[in-house]
Amino acid sequence: MIISKKLNISAVLLVGALGFSSCSLDEKDLYKPVPEAIFSNATGIGNGVSGVYSSLRRLYGSEPGFTVTEMGTDIFQHGKDGSFKFMDDYSTAFNPQNSYLTSIWNNCYVGINTANTVLDKIDAVSMDPALKMRYKAEVRFLRANYYYWLTTQFGDVVYTEHETKGAVTDAGRVSKDTIWRKMQEDTKFAVDNLGWTTSDYGRVTKGAALHQLAKIALLMKDYKGASDAALELINNGPFKLQTTYAAVFDYSNQQNSEIVFATQYLNNALYNGPGNGGHAFFTPAYDQFGLTRDLNQGGRPYTRFRPTAFFRNLFEANDSRFDVTFRYTWFYNNAATTPAGKKVGDTVVWTISPGVTSNVAPNTDNMHWAIKKHDDPTRSSPQDLSGFRDFFVYRLSETYLIAAEALMMQQKSDEGVIWLNKVRDRAAKPGTTLTQLTAAQLNIDAILDERARELGGEEDRWQELTRTGKLVERASKYNPNAANIQSHHVLRPIPQEQIDLSTNKFQQNDGY
Repeated sequence: MIISKKLNISAVLLVGALGFSSCSLDEKDLYKPVPEAIFSNATGIGNGVSGVYSSLRRLYGSEPGFTVTEMGTDIFQHGKDGSFKFMDDYSTAFNPQNSYLTSIWNNCYVGINTANTVLDKIDAVSMDPALKMRYKAEVRFLRANYYYWLTTQFGDVVYTEHETKGAVTDAGRVSKDTIWRKMQEDTKFAVDNLGWTTSDYGRVTKGAALHQLAKIALLMKDYKGASDAALELINNGPFKLQTTYAAVFDYSNQQNSEIVFATQYLNNALYNGPGNGGHAFFTPAYDQFGLTRDLNQGGRPYTRFRPTAFFRNLFEANDSRFDVTFRYTWFYNNAATTPAGKKVGDTVVWTISPGVTSNVAPNTDNMHWAIKKHDDPTRSSPQDLSGFRDFFVYRLSETYLIAAEALMMQQKSDEGVIWLNKVRDRAAKPGTTLTQLTAAQLNIDAILDERARELGGEEDRWQELTRTGKLVERASKYNPNAANIQSHHVLRPIPQEQIDLSTNKFQQNDGY
């Protein structure tokens, strides 16, 4: 489904404009509180809705977003750089002072409060009724998405569905089960009031709402609800799997039929917010080995995350996702440092151990394999961190895997395995087939393995491991840095800032 226009989430809201009239001495009410002034007409409401979308950029494609979803799992361990390695080794430094968790917490609540403000103000504004209903549905979907982040990371959190005015210091924690029901209501409203397509690519559609509804149902262990929503999307929506896995991540093909929902980034630095930095975070320090930073080999290396050996070994030899996912070879690009007998453009030969060389890069903290899914060769310089690639939040292949799991949990593995095998069919290299799973082989570990192959590095791993009760088992087994992981690590610590600013007793999660 390719739409020509993209959603503009770059609107600037004017937050204070006072004026006066020299033409009359009559008393006039020249001041309105900021929200009332901004959200008093259709344009202001539209800008507010754009503001709800814009907070997604602080989650999807951001370093905090990647860190809290990939680090310390079974498929990613830390690289050489960065100050958050304790989120991989689960040491005592992993505590409530964690600034990345504070960032996630605060940015989710910014998005939620903007959504609540729009919903509180919109009925008083004169505007097209159909547009009003669409805006309500979009922001309710987004509010549920922000609460999905909060509840899967922190458990019970503050819940509000009205605009927060001024400082609130006495809010308490609400059960995540209660919040999940509220998220379900919001997302069902979006399903019922949105169409399958939109003229502004990037806006929420019925398909995105069905996908989110299925994910929420999995949280609630409502497996029939999950399979019903997933199958409605698969069978009735306009979305289709791309013919090849490579086509999904082709930079020139970002608006493709498989993308159910994406966070928008723009090829314009003025309106791109923080940008999608995914190209940097998975890139190793290849420039410390005689190579020059190169947009086509990862650009600026942040060396934050490296794939575990378990992740690299999950793929069959003819699984096309391996080469699309991993960068494991580099090319000489600096004549001054290219060794004798080699030339610029040749594949780099690495010393793996004394006397042992290979064209395949090692996978150590300093020089590790990279993830190519977030590559962005369109930046003006390898130094630019702000990328322009859209971030794929929901893909149809995940919908297939949700259907597989939900049907399996209803003792319908013979139906569920069909959807998992469809994902594997698409993944096979041309002219080959991947091993087909049988119904008897379909279990939660098989689902998680397939999610890793299909969705690795796409900001969902930690949540899926905690949701399925597999984080501690699989991280300790497959991530050599996670030996210290304990049962309480299935939730993050509540940010100390939230506790310190509360006038009531705001309970910390156990273990922190």
